Amino acid sequence: MPRLNFGTFSVEAPGDWSLSTVIVSGPPVSDPTSKGMPTTKAVRPFQQNLILTVEQVAPGETAEAYVQKQIEGLRKANVPRKETAKPEKVALKGGHEGLLTESSVTGPAGERVRQLQLVVVRNGVAHTLIASNLDGLPYDQGRELFKKMLLSFE
Repeated sequence: MPRLNFGTFSVEAPGDWSLSTVIVSGPPVSDPTSKGMPTTKAVRPFQQNLILTVEQVAPGETAEAYVQKQIEGLRKANVPRKETAKPEKVALKGGHEGLLTESSVTGPAGERVRQLQLVVVRNGVAHTLIASNLDGLPYDQGRELFKKMLLSFE
């Protein structure tokens, strides 16, 4: 069996399998206003994160069309989502172009999460990088770092 490698991660998998999602977790959010509802169950603090997914797309699919399909999927799944900035085309290293979007969504535990997303379509594959943190001050304080991380994508 071939081996899938990503950084220090390596695993054998059948030849028709591929690496499709990577999650990088940042430190837990220490904002005392983000503790949520009191409960007897131990609650893990929210961790800011960066997720990378890759997905094959139809020939000629654009980043804009791909983002619209993702938004429609969220609507169908009844995930509350609000666009918080206009989409922005960005130039990346290597001559590639990406689409940067920003939105607020409601997470599974009811928390408001703000996301900065970069979509790059190249060679028939959509690369989606999503940087997330709790909406409000935690997101605002980390937004420039998120943008720098996303724009470093090659």
